[in-house]
Amino acid sequence: MKLKTIITSLLFLLLSFTNYAQDYKKEIRTEFTAYLDALTNLEFEKSVEYLSEDFFKIVPKEQMIQLLESTFNNPNMEIQLKDAEVVSVADKEEFNKKYYATLIYSSVMDMKINNPEEEEKEQRDLRNTLLLLNFQKTFGLENVKYDKEIDQYEIKATKEVYAISNDGETNWKFLVVEKKQRFILEQFLPQELIDRAYSEDDKED
Repeated sequence: MKLKTIITSLLFLLLSFTNYAQDYKKEIRTEFTAYLDALTNLEFEKSVEYLSEDFFKIVPKEQMIQLLESTFNNPNMEIQLKDAEVVSVADKEEFNKKYYATLIYSSVMDMKINNPEEEEKEQRDLRNTLLLLNFQKTFGLENVKYDKEIDQYEIKATKEVYAISNDGETNWKFLVVEKKQRFILEQFLPQELIDRAYSEDDKED
């Protein structure tokens, strides 16, 4: 066999292997996008099916559904998710016979406050000021806009998620990393991933 033919064959095999090796990332993107679509469309029972089963050992599935429903159906506010998309998917890693891949996604949330009729203007202004400061601290000054005329906030958020699979190829489930959930995540995530996810927060504290 000629050297040129051998080199061509090797390159073809290498490219084929690379494409096959990255198929799991396409699977992660597809599954997480379906999760985001379910949330955006307020299909809460469908959305929780994409979350890690380990999480439901701490927070029961029915309780999680009720939490989502009470949040999005709160009569005191109107919440709408939009422009959600997967930004990146990192290479998978194996810990304790499970595979983990870090995913970053971004989304925009519109939150409109429905003011009680009996609320005084001073009370409303104070509440809105406190809410705005809290959102700016959490999401960053540049990621929060407030429309005073209609009492509506636009919040851009970028979040980290762990995609988890038993075989590293299919049936990926997800865990969103939230600052206030560290105690919960420590119950079933590998310590190395916990340290990595919260290292920057520890520095800030």
